[in-house]
Amino acid sequence: MRAQCYIFAGKFYNNTTNFIRKNLTCIKGALLSFLLVTFFSSNSNAQCTVLSATGYTVNVSITPKSIAVSSSNCPWGYNYNVNFDYNISITGPNASALYTLQALIYCVNSQINGAYQLPLNGGSGSATTTTNPSIPHNGSAYGYNAPYVSCTNATIATMQCNAIDIIIQGPGIPYQQIHCNSVTTQLPVEFLFFEGEKKENGNLLTWAVESEMRNDYFTIETSADGIDWNEFSKVKGAINSTEAKTYTFMDTKNSNVSTYYKLSQTDLDGTRNELALKFIPARDFEFRVYPNPSSDSKVHIDFSTISDDATVLMLRNELGQTVFEYNLEAVSKSGKTTYYSSDLDLAQPAGMYLVEIHSGNQLVDRSKLVIR
Repeated sequence: MRAQCYIFAGKFYNNTTNFIRKNLTCIKGALLSFLLVTFFSSNSNAQCTVLSATGYTVNVSITPKSIAVSSSNCPWGYNYNVNFDYNISITGPNASALYTLQALIYCVNSQINGAYQLPLNGGSGSATTTTNPSIPHNGSAYGYNAPYVSCTNATIATMQCNAIDIIIQGPGIPYQQIHCNSVTTQLPVEFLFFEGEKKENGNLLTWAVESEMRNDYFTIETSADGIDWNEFSKVKGAINSTEAKTYTFMDTKNSNVSTYYKLSQTDLDGTRNELALKFIPARDFEFRVYPNPSSDSKVHIDFSTISDDATVLMLRNELGQTVFEYNLEAVSKSGKTTYYSSDLDLAQPAGMYLVEIHSGNQLVDRSKLVIR
């Protein structure tokens, strides 16, 4: 009788039990060949953050958990894949499904273990790489930089799976491959959250950590477009702490414009780690674009603000490129509020666009527009 083996590679499983059950499929008589799953106890992971040109943020966390090898008896070498957990969030203005999101886990001798495709709408779960690279029975004889690792004791650590890239593309995010921090990197702080809220006297930033180890200070950076950043302020850390701690900072200088915030921390030896991003839109204005969808590329713009700076309308396509720009002219003023109203022919083909309002070289707000 001929044995047939079915390997369900690249599918996502909720737990390891499902993974093993799906792969116990190679039987010949009383002989059972199976995928040996060797567990890795570390909780370290790789973090990647990508900010789109249209305003939303993609956060990807990849945690390698174990090595899945092709056999429990491997005197002539073996093939293997990597089991990993993932957590993907897509948040912020104009959040949208991605076009492409893949994970590349680099192991011994820079072997690539690829996962195609991760969930394009975000979410969390478990997955297995699919490229199935091989380890020869005598690693040094084949030019391997690391000693031969038996399939019976292969782990994430012994297989040196210590680097992760992601390949990503989406609205406002061009196709690119990004290197994430090493999966063995342990941050000096156990980060919990980063939040921002518009208040009457400014933008209130709040973040919390579970613990701190050699954490010197936090840095807050600001940006008008999420691309060019300026250091704004520093907040002293607790150095060493095993208790959860919440920090706050009030930004009174950017309350009239939409602002991106980046939070990072620096430890005592000067090493800096980025933690999170946050976008807070301005709220002291009214902004309307209609009709939306537009059937002929013609729209009406209503906008009001308390700012006295020059106001510019910009139109961006799905690649984040500026395809139309117009200087808005005030039609009236009441107290501190200036009103703008314009009929515009954008002269653009059918598609999805972002209408942005800029005041004094600062992004104030943006809105989606569909042209049919």
